[in-house]
Amino acid sequence: MESTISLDTLEKIITDHYQYLKTQNFLGWDVFDGLNSQLFQALPLKHVPLARLLWIQFFKRSPWNFRHITRVPKADNPKALALFISALLNLYAVKHDKTYLQDIEELVERLIRYANYDYGGMGWGYNFPWQARAFYVPAYKPNMIVSVFTGHAFLDLYEYFKNPQYLDYVKQIALFLKSSLIIFEKKDQICFGYIPGESTIVHNANMLGAGLLSRLYAITQTREYKHLAEKAMRFSVTAQREDGAWVYGAASHHQWIDNFHTGYNLWALYQYQYYTGDDQFEAALQRGFDYHLKHHYTSEFLPKYTDKSLYPLDIHCFSQALITFSILKKYNADSIQLINKMLQNVLALMYDDKKHFFYYQKYHRFTIKIPYIRWSQAWMFYALTKVFKEQYDDSSDN
Repeated sequence: MESTISLDTLEKIITDHYQYLKTQNFLGWDVFDGLNSQLFQALPLKHVPLARLLWIQFFKRSPWNFRHITRVPKADNPKALALFISALLNLYAVKHDKTYLQDIEELVERLIRYANYDYGGMGWGYNFPWQARAFYVPAYKPNMIVSVFTGHAFLDLYEYFKNPQYLDYVKQIALFLKSSLIIFEKKDQICFGYIPGESTIVHNANMLGAGLLSRLYAITQTREYKHLAEKAMRFSVTAQREDGAWVYGAASHHQWIDNFHTGYNLWALYQYQYYTGDDQFEAALQRGFDYHLKHHYTSEFLPKYTDKSLYPLDIHCFSQALITFSILKKYNADSIQLINKMLQNVLALMYDDKKHFFYYQKYHRFTIKIPYIRWSQAWMFYALTKVFKEQYDDSSDN
């Protein structure tokens, strides 16, 4: 019989990791921050889209960290700040340690500094420019993903402290979604885009936007939020395959089915049902979860990167699995055992138990151990605190 990671052991891991984050002042590098290189910005190549794309991919794929040499500074990452806020609130709700509260207050101040007001309402973007195949995005241009997780952090704070300022921030994020991110609309469907001015259809961006609006509806009872969320969910549920899978997006080069974006979709669809009380997409949620469990995990419950490939083992897949299986417990009777197995796997394969940070990716022959602040640390810190709080609440109830 497999051992179970105890609540005390989990708390110690979280505490050790928290102390590591404190030594970094919650600052760090990002997987995609190569264009923040002062060296690259001094070269004429910075104006060439292909050069920008290749430079980013080099940093992303390299097992060695060249950021010191090329002068990429550690920095605040707005999405990481939002995840840290939600994670610290999980800890504060259990431990009532004012140190967590002080950190939350500081991180909120830092997060507000990066708000963008140029596209209607308030939005947040990444702290680095990035080049995709089809477009270029300047640093801090707001996007759906960062704005959604910022919105959830503020709603976490509002629900706990009842400060109306936090709710006002989320209403401003909803205004940003409505005014700048709707890229497709017909009578019973809409699709939210990822970035203002770009028409690329990405299902996790659309569904996460709907999830945030659903939660905002539950608090405000503003019917418009539910209406928009329902139409957006219908768009992506309609695009779901018969076997339950979602490809990443509609473009020809977005036809993969990966692990953590599927987790995003399921998380968002559950949020829609939970916060609106509307279960019309229940069958889609069950099909999606069944596909995810069957095709994105090995028999040892290692998270595969896509439905077709195990490697790289990616820390984001581990963290999202902990979140997904915590949220969707009722859809699988073995969820508690699977969460425990995932904890065992991530600690055995992806955790530095001396320096107390999480690795980025593990391949068959090597591991990329660069301690990325958003992709690795923020997501794992949030996932671990979520599991910890749920297990603590369950033990208290018993």
